[in-house]
Amino acid sequence: TQTSFWDLESNSAPFKDTSYKPEFFFLSSNISSRPSWSKGFFVQTGFQHESNGRSGDVSRSTNHLYVKPIFILYDEKTRYGLQVAPKIWAYVNNDNDTNPDLEEYRGFFDLELKFGKAESFVLGSNLRWAEEGPSVQVDLTYPLDRLFFRNFDLFFQVQYVNALAESLLDYRERNEALRLGFAIVR
Repeated sequence: TQTSFWDLESNSAPFKDTSYKPEFFFLSSNISSRPSWSKGFFVQTGFQHESNGRSGDVSRSTNHLYVKPIFILYDEKTRYGLQVAPKIWAYVNNDNDTNPDLEEYRGFFDLELKFGKAESFVLGSNLRWAEEGPSVQVDLTYPLDRLFFRNFDLFFQVQYVNALAESLLDYRERNEALRLGFAIVR
């Protein structure tokens, strides 16, 4: 996974910061001993490294181990689904010289919620709590194969974000933005 912040307001339109997020993870199959109200119960656990790939004074990196149970509710009549996925993590071998207080801005917990239909709109949100304040990201996606490309999974995306620590370089700054784009996964 990669996140890039593109400064379209500057004359040369540079990328302000990029984070590379390679990850090793395990995602279980659907666990049969799940609550009766759930159509799906999965557990994802893993290790993620995040780095901005730069050197010197602007070099930033972090690592974390996480556990993420995923609950899926689905109504076969209406074809609406709801996903609830809390994620808990611990920082491992953090770079204490360049981001010693990152956990105060990113925290240790994230709650992901998604609601909608696979063949229509899906509304998703990520809520994160940290000592320095909460962060929120809301995504609305729609599959473009319904309109244009029959065999090409691409989604139109509208995103609102009001978050701390989106970028490793400026993790103490709060970003608020409305973004439009395309997604290959939702």
